[in-house]
Amino acid sequence: MGKYRYILFLKYFLLFFSQSGFSQSVILTASGQEEVLGRMNHLRDVDGTMDFVQVRSQRFEPLTPADRSPSYGFDRTAHWFQFELTNTSTIEDWLLEIPYAPLDQIDLYVEPDSGSVWLHKTGGDIFPIADRDLPHRHPIFNVHIGPDQTRQVYLRVQTISSVQMPVILWASEKFYQAAYRTQIVNGFFYGAMLVMALYQLFLFASIRDRTTLYYVLTLVSMANVIAFFQGYTFLFLHPSQPTLNDDFAALSGPVFVLCSALLTRSFLNVRQFSRVLDGLLVANTLLNLVAGILMVFFMRQISYKYLHLFVLTHCLIVLASAGVCLYKKYRPALYYLIAWVTLLLAAVLFTLGNLGFVPGYLGTNYLGLMIGCILQVLLISFALGERWNILVRENQAAKELELRRGQEEKERLEREVKLRTEEIRHQKEKLEDLNRVKDKLFSVVTHDIRGPLTSLKLSLALTKLGKIKQEEFREIATETEDHLDKTTNFIQNLLHWAKFQLQGESVRPAQLELCPMITETLALLEIELRQKAITVHHEVDDGIHLYADPIMIQSVFRNLLNNAIKFSPAGGSIMIKGKRATEEVMIQITDTGSGIPPSHQAKIFTLESLTTPGTDNETGTGLGLVLCKEFIEKNKGKIWFETIENKGTTFYITLPQYKSEPKLV
Repeated sequence: MGKYRYILFLKYFLLFFSQSGFSQSVILTASGQEEVLGRMNHLRDVDGTMDFVQVRSQRFEPLTPADRSPSYGFDRTAHWFQFELTNTSTIEDWLLEIPYAPLDQIDLYVEPDSGSVWLHKTGGDIFPIADRDLPHRHPIFNVHIGPDQTRQVYLRVQTISSVQMPVILWASEKFYQAAYRTQIVNGFFYGAMLVMALYQLFLFASIRDRTTLYYVLTLVSMANVIAFFQGYTFLFLHPSQPTLNDDFAALSGPVFVLCSALLTRSFLNVRQFSRVLDGLLVANTLLNLVAGILMVFFMRQISYKYLHLFVLTHCLIVLASAGVCLYKKYRPALYYLIAWVTLLLAAVLFTLGNLGFVPGYLGTNYLGLMIGCILQVLLISFALGERWNILVRENQAAKELELRRGQEEKERLEREVKLRTEEIRHQKEKLEDLNRVKDKLFSVVTHDIRGPLTSLKLSLALTKLGKIKQEEFREIATETEDHLDKTTNFIQNLLHWAKFQLQGESVRPAQLELCPMITETLALLEIELRQKAITVHHEVDDGIHLYADPIMIQSVFRNLLNNAIKFSPAGGSIMIKGKRATEEVMIQITDTGSGIPPSHQAKIFTLESLTTPGTDNETGTGLGLVLCKEFIEKNKGKIWFETIENKGTTFYITLPQYKSEPKLV
């Protein structure tokens, strides 16, 4: 046996020097596991036309120890790998595993024990799972090598996916033990993803929040991406339909980008915080979807690397969006940012491995990617919880605000109803007062107008019949004329009052000189003054000018002086004073009459004071004082009185003084 080992060693020592490209031999030991990392030689068949015989005569380039697991990115040319196996154990049947599921076609050539016919086997994801030596998610080949034997092994790989060639030799028992442990880890991962997805789906059914639905879709699409690269999709979903692998490869990444983009836009409300980032997110997602759909129809013309680049760009945009939202004080963005940082680190390492920028064994190690996904799931769950808390608080605040607004509206309506009720009550009282005034006014009108007319008619009838003497006619005519004058004055006041009440009296203020207005009014009342022998004194400063409506003020003076004459005894006197104040003029009209009884004082400026007799039983209506108050107040003035019973009454008036640029509000 020792001699045989020596001859075998010498044989392959010479073979090593005859083909200087061969690397060191891979020693199979009793440990039952050996990774062929950094101990292979490589040859690129650019045209993909060389057969195995031609390849054996070519010079292979040895891979350095840094190339522990060859990775050439998305290179669609044929790649040949060669290495040597030396079995120093008693185990004869070994399993050669290539733990990278997306490889299209792998050809294995193993040197025979004797003769010239090499063992040739074919695998990859373009063949059904049933065609494999072992129905496993990874390509696995049975290799027989006896104890103390050395075999040359060639592998040919051609694929549209990333070219990676991690090779592990297993003893059967060791392989199943490792596979069992791996399945437990993967089971925990997919179980956690499933439980979280179902939990979030249950929440969505309860709260109908579309962000939660987007989160569920993101979880499922993320798990699908990892399941595809680990070979579980092929193994469990379509083991006899390998053509679907290309469709899953083309669409898994874009679907994940779409779902996570919807989640990001909805969760962070990116459009509100940054329209630029929102536009970039939408544009990157649309381009990724278009590329994925095109790959379904033109799989051999478009490289997978574009999909990987879109995924990297997507992660960076999401990170930037979360950072901007956090900077603008959106608290849930903190968890979201950390979640995508962990996933981005794992995705970057995985993608760089597929692109050939880092060693392949880093790209085919899914543990980091799964850890990143689990951390993302947990952190986004925290972010969703924080978001829900914010929404609950905002909803509670909105409800409280709505309740407060409802209460305020209720109180406002109650105040409005109370105010309207009070207005209606006042209107009712006013209407009742007006109704009483109307009845009283009609009574006065009937008496004060019909009386003189009846007297005039009787006088005319007696005159017509010639039954009245000339002296008697003069007496009757004088009395009738007096009644007609009072009736005319009453009708004039009544018309003014009716017009004021029904349609309002428009005020047309102008410059008025006080002294001439009083003189003119006294001239109109000269007959009445002479009949009662009343003396008028006036102390009105010269040059006093008012700013008021001349017709209204003339009516006020006429009514007040008429009342002063009416209630003054024969031989009495009337005093008129006028003086300037700061911005107004004060006017006083004082008589020496009987005064106003206390019972009448409260109603002196209302229609309740109608038909008050004078000192000589002069008839009147009291309507003139009502007009005086309304006209004075309409001109922004005031009117009031002071009275002493049996001594006289003084009426006070204030009116605006005329200025160069008068201002009436």
